[in-house]
Amino acid sequence: KHRIEMVVEFFKKINKDDYKALKISLTENQIENLMPFYFEGKEEFILFYLTFNGVYFPKGAKISTESFLDVDEDEYYELELEYIYDIEYILEIREAIKEQSEEVKKFAETHIPFARNAGGNDFFIEIPTGKIKYVSWEYGIEDGLIEVAPSFKDFCGVIEPW
Repeated sequence: KHRIEMVVEFFKKINKDDYKALKISLTENQIENLMPFYFEGKEEFILFYLTFNGVYFPKGAKISTESFLDVDEDEYYELELEYIYDIEYILEIREAIKEQSEEVKKFAETHIPFARNAGGNDFFIEIPTGKIKYVSWEYGIEDGLIEVAPSFKDFCGVIEPW
């Protein structure tokens, strides 16, 4: 597929007026140099950042975990989304998060923050599984951790602007 078609798939439910690109997109080498670690679905992550180096949702957006539930589960979450970070900010925020506590530092060794909601709670990509997780900082890692989506591409596919 052409790169543009694949990116359109990421944002299939989203109109151009519902988001703003944050920064000029990067080259594949720049992305790889800034994010040298491997995780499942990294190809789609790179593809996204080749097109958008961060996205802001001015009216906000939501992510529902409903479509990713196991058959025997019935509890799902609708989580608010404000930003998908630009690559440079991902690195800054990851370092800042590591300063919070030993528990958070250990978590940040295997998780990359890449988005947040208006309340400052972060979405993470787990290394190496590529699973998307959300942390409500008010409750901490132990009680505030929610599994959101199996991959970055799946996460992007369920973003719905308000």
